[in-house]
Amino acid sequence: MRPDPTPRRPRLLLRHLLVAAIAVLLCTSGLVAGLAEPASAAPKPAKVKGVKLKKPTVTGATASFKVKWKRAARATTYKVKWKVPGGKPKKTKTRKTSHVIGGLAQGANYCVKVRALNGKRKGKWSKQICRTTPRLDPVQPVWVDQQQVQGASVAVNFRWNEVAGATSYELAYVPGEKDIQKHKKKKVVTVGATGTGTVSVPVGGLDPSQTYCFQVRPSGPKGTGAWGVAGCKYTTPTTRAAGGPLQVNMMTWNMCTAVCTGVHDWSLRKADAIARIGQIAPDAVATQESGQAIDDFDAMPDYDMACKVGDGAPNQPGLPAGAKNQGLLINNAKFTVIAGTANGYRFLPDTHGGCWVRVKDNATDRELILASVHLIQPAAGSDQLRLNQMAAFWSAIQADPSTTGLPIVLAGDYNSERNRALDGPRQHLNFFGFDDAFDVAEQYASLPYVNSFNNWTYPGPISLRWGAHVDRVFVPPGARVTSWRMEQPFANGPGTRQLSDHSPVRVTVEIP
Repeated sequence: MRPDPTPRRPRLLLRHLLVAAIAVLLCTSGLVAGLAEPASAAPKPAKVKGVKLKKPTVTGATASFKVKWKRAARATTYKVKWKVPGGKPKKTKTRKTSHVIGGLAQGANYCVKVRALNGKRKGKWSKQICRTTPRLDPVQPVWVDQQQVQGASVAVNFRWNEVAGATSYELAYVPGEKDIQKHKKKKVVTVGATGTGTVSVPVGGLDPSQTYCFQVRPSGPKGTGAWGVAGCKYTTPTTRAAGGPLQVNMMTWNMCTAVCTGVHDWSLRKADAIARIGQIAPDAVATQESGQAIDDFDAMPDYDMACKVGDGAPNQPGLPAGAKNQGLLINNAKFTVIAGTANGYRFLPDTHGGCWVRVKDNATDRELILASVHLIQPAAGSDQLRLNQMAAFWSAIQADPSTTGLPIVLAGDYNSERNRALDGPRQHLNFFGFDDAFDVAEQYASLPYVNSFNNWTYPGPISLRWGAHVDRVFVPPGARVTSWRMEQPFANGPGTRQLSDHSPVRVTVEIP
């Protein structure tokens, strides 16, 4: 069959009409890119008005506030810009008429402005609004001012300085030195502000002979502040609760009579330093770096030089006789020196070392050993060397027949403390049942976080975790330490000055 050559005009016309109708539909619906209305043709949004900064809040170490504004005509989104005056701006976009700006510095002035957007069209910036963020300072320092054995446990009294804006505080504490906030045994105590400048809270049920670390954070109407730096405390053993009848008021003082010169020369301060010892009136004073002062002490009517490091010269060939760098003063109304018992030991080839002597308590007729020691300074020797020197000094005391069976109190400048990687002298003496009086004292009669090495400043440097006390008194097993204190300089007020680059440390001890 032959194909029909006749054109099908009605069918072709219908097809053309259909294509035209689809094209019209696409144009009117905006689906053809070439015919869509450009974004620049969108109506320009109005200027944002009514910007306010509300709900200032403290969260940890940062602050925030909420920015609110009135809806602007023809706006689809908003741009928020803020900065510290003089700083670089930050910005963000939102479809809402509010935005919370977080991560801000506390106590800083921030300025904020907002503009409306409609596609690519931008409205005018709003009026700039400024506000200072709230502030809650970290609570520093936190310290222990008392501890007391209560049966099989220990009660500790924590204290800290109040901060402005706080109405309450949280004290968190844990056994050991691991991260406090992640610790499984963390306990938290909440206490209200007092308005007196300091807050204290007693905490009982602590384990004896245990290290505890603690932090405090403040809270107030504006939010909750950050946790402060952790402090730590060793709790006293229960075996030290009773003490005994032999009482010793022991002081140690590095006097820096040789290397401290110029405005700190010993000749310019010796009269005040000697008067300060008489004013404090301890039972005994362990002295270090006291070479030039030894002869000056001879003029003190109430004190006798009981021993000096040179007393050990016969036991160490080659040592110059009469070495005086370390010594021990005793109050002759309190103690009587047992003749022929003064002894000493030098850490060759250095001038450091110590001495010890046997004395009798005039009130009880009890006898004991008092010692003064000075270990090598960190700039000249390692932690391990200080451990070795402590071991050598202890062995020398133990080898002396005059010390057999008697309680021993060792005071001095150990150039070591708990903040060091290896607190060797303490670890060595702990092995023999001796404790640093600072660790086991029942009461702290001065601020324990102020370092005993003062570096000629008043007050001295601060160590928040432990208190960096290189000047220490170690007490024998069973001894009760009723008080620890760092004595203040001779002069107070605007004329306050230190009398050495170390402050005197004094403890009161009861020995069974």
